[in-house]
Amino acid sequence: MTLFKIAFTNVRKNFGQFSMYLGSLILSVLIYFTFVSLAYNKSIGIIFKKWGLGGQSVFVAASIVLIIFVAFFIFYSSNYFTRSRKRELGLYSLLGLRKAQIGRIIFYENLMMHVMAVVAGVLIGIFFSKFFSMLLFRIMGLSIPSGFTFSIAAIGSTVFVFAIILIVTSANGYWIVYRHSMIELFKADVREKNPPKGSLTLSILGIFLIGSGYFLATRSIDDSIFWTENTFFASMLFVLFGVILGTWLLLRFLFPYIVYKLFQRKSFFYSGTNILTVTWLRYRMKKTAGTLTMIAILSATTLTAIGALSSLYTNIISYAESSNPDSYETVWSTETQRKAIFTAIRESKGHDLIYHEKADVYDANVIDKVDKNEPYSHHRMTYFSVISISDYNRLAMKLDNNSKKIKSLGDEEAIFLSPNGSLENSKRKNILTKKPYMLQFKNNSKQYKVKIKDIYNHTVLNADIASSVLVVNDALYSEIAQKTMPTHIDIFQVTNEDKAEALDHKIQAITGEPNSWWSTNMSSFYSNYHMMSTLVGVILYIGVFISIVFFAATGSIIYFKQITEAVDEKPRFAVLQKMGMSQKEVRAVVAKQVLPVFLIPLILGISHSVAAMIGMSLNLMFSVSAPVIISTTIYTVFFIIYYFICVETYTKMVSSEND
Repeated sequence: MTLFKIAFTNVRKNFGQFSMYLGSLILSVLIYFTFVSLAYNKSIGIIFKKWGLGGQSVFVAASIVLIIFVAFFIFYSSNYFTRSRKRELGLYSLLGLRKAQIGRIIFYENLMMHVMAVVAGVLIGIFFSKFFSMLLFRIMGLSIPSGFTFSIAAIGSTVFVFAIILIVTSANGYWIVYRHSMIELFKADVREKNPPKGSLTLSILGIFLIGSGYFLATRSIDDSIFWTENTFFASMLFVLFGVILGTWLLLRFLFPYIVYKLFQRKSFFYSGTNILTVTWLRYRMKKTAGTLTMIAILSATTLTAIGALSSLYTNIISYAESSNPDSYETVWSTETQRKAIFTAIRESKGHDLIYHEKADVYDANVIDKVDKNEPYSHHRMTYFSVISISDYNRLAMKLDNNSKKIKSLGDEEAIFLSPNGSLENSKRKNILTKKPYMLQFKNNSKQYKVKIKDIYNHTVLNADIASSVLVVNDALYSEIAQKTMPTHIDIFQVTNEDKAEALDHKIQAITGEPNSWWSTNMSSFYSNYHMMSTLVGVILYIGVFISIVFFAATGSIIYFKQITEAVDEKPRFAVLQKMGMSQKEVRAVVAKQVLPVFLIPLILGISHSVAAMIGMSLNLMFSVSAPVIISTTIYTVFFIIYYFICVETYTKMVSSEND
């Protein structure tokens, strides 16, 4: 019998044993191929070129990161899977096969697994390409027909990447065979002769490290002495490594300490099947500390990535809408241009002119000195676009978007219109409203003293035409207007502005303004909104893909660890079942044993993620609560489902009914 035939027969007869490893490979191929296919998708390339965003380079950079994570995921799965078969490899050696021949068998098995995974993953990826592209377009806020994606370049890239991974995993298999003697291969993992009792002192140290990391992570970077220019890098390293080390100390010393105390409580220890669970945990917690730490950190990374990116997406999309209240704004349009815009709107399909308004805005610089030594978040505004209370109320009434009406303002009072006002924290608001501003207008020698009375979380003019809008009373506005040159703005509000691509092109041609960020002569809701939603949508989409790999890696680590332990624990459960333990009791014992492997890292992962998100919310000044709650809930639900799958698989493996 040839070595390839031995490998083929082994895979065929033990396909159930290989199935989970094959499943993890297929998932990896599916994720990578789908992602790379989108990078080569012509429709997406056209979108990026249209908005001038250079998104293809973002996909290329992200694909490199994805390769690293996928390679780690597969390598870890392969390593666990090969180590769980040490006895089988030892049997080959006993039958007279040389180590080189055993290594070739492992290579042939890996080759078959990878070929099946690449074929299945690519076929599934092609089948679901329409769904994934539709999902991306949905996140980007675009309505574009998408079909099945079949890219030769994507297939070639997938084959190349997984061929490299095949070589690495096979080399690792060779290393395991060459590293161990035949006797060592036959040995099962030896339990600790003296089970750990834990350490309260080291547990307290772990809690201190995690607490210190949380404390630093939730401080304001601008205010805290720990986040100065000289200490920033050191603080960041302390947070990262302090939390990881603290997590390991908790898992290595606190939980063995708790289990030891439960062991000493005889009333608990001898109750029901607790004697089995507690004994198992005493002899396993020390060896699983590193694995549980990795699961906790992966869970925290996954939750933080999804929470941060979904929060970023939600807040930027909200800002894109609030900062562009008008469909179109043009600056100093000629009468010819204005008539051409009216004609373009009238001739467009699906768009009607709701209203046309005009407003004069005066740009002012703040002459107050700014202390450059102060943190940036403490800096006050340096310029404003000033409009009158009459113009504001007129435009606010036209918009009909729940804008507040201003009843009156004093001669030195003003209202600041901030489209990101809902993102400003109370401390920032106090900085903006604490002291009056001295305003200086171009070609106007007089200075005007104005104090911000309140901040409204909306604006009536698009932010790229008039940013930092300040509303003053009509008397002060008239005085400014007598000595200052205004910026004259024409406002065109149309129906279905979010689907006005064709109309957008016509108006851009009329005004001579291309798609660009922060144009000074023409502002379009459609262009501004879709440029923002496209860029942040791609970032969110990439983050979701990488997070899926993180979750798959977490699940793979847990599953293969449980499979390895199930093989070692099968003789013990066989004895217990011969003594009369029922199938239901076996399942209950397994559920208790497996629960800490899922529950402890999940709780720690959520805790680490929440601390990271609180710090992010504090420093970036945007709300994260809703996206974090949703992403954490979804992650937890999938984790619970995975727990029940592992319990079911473990129970079947140790049950004597399967013999």
